[in-house]
Amino acid sequence: MRIWLFAILLVLWGNLLHPLIGSTAILPGGSWPFVVAGAALVAVSFFAARALGLDAATLGLRPAGALRGLLIGAFAGAFVATSAVAIMRGIVPALIGQPVIYEPLSRVAAGDLSTHIAFFLPFGAVIPEEFAFRGTLLGGLIARYGVRTAVLASAIAFALWHGTVAFFTVMNTTMPVVLIVPAIAGAFVVLFVGGVIMAGLRVTTGSLLTTIAAHWAFNAIILVGLRYQRID
Repeated sequence: MRIWLFAILLVLWGNLLHPLIGSTAILPGGSWPFVVAGAALVAVSFFAARALGLDAATLGLRPAGALRGLLIGAFAGAFVATSAVAIMRGIVPALIGQPVIYEPLSRVAAGDLSTHIAFFLPFGAVIPEEFAFRGTLLGGLIARYGVRTAVLASAIAFALWHGTVAFFTVMNTTMPVVLIVPAIAGAFVVLFVGGVIMAGLRVTTGSLLTTIAAHWAFNAIILVGLRYQRID
């Protein structure tokens, strides 16, 4: 039951972050309280891994193949993000008749966005989430239930972790009101599929650096792509 209790803890943790400290940041994860919360999540995940008897290799922390995994992850994250930006800037506006703007980005200066991408994004969101989900949770599930169950269960937990974030992100866009509910539902689908892909990358390469690089590259390119989107 320990691994399932940890999964429940993660879902609760993720959905409480925004109500508790979301006001400290313009962009998700973009403040010192999020960095502190991220460090706490890494610590909790580490102790959970110890309680579950997981070793460094099971957590994806072995040095062998780390550089290869990092390069694969960075390429995969950049490719998917570039494709997503092209869809959001081209296909989506054509379908709904207007561009979709993420409003908080309009309040962030270029220098502050650079700081967010270089520091707050990895330490306030990416590294803590990867250590928790593709490290401890995925490793613990694989050890007990096999790869297929582990990948699906960790992806579901990852999507649910982002519940409040998905809601507030969509609400902070220029998405037409009639499309709000479908957009939120679509966000959960994307998060689940992303969780499956990330878990697959982690299993294939055996390195947590793969998903850290993929997660960071994806978010960074999405932010830059939406930041410099222009309304005609």
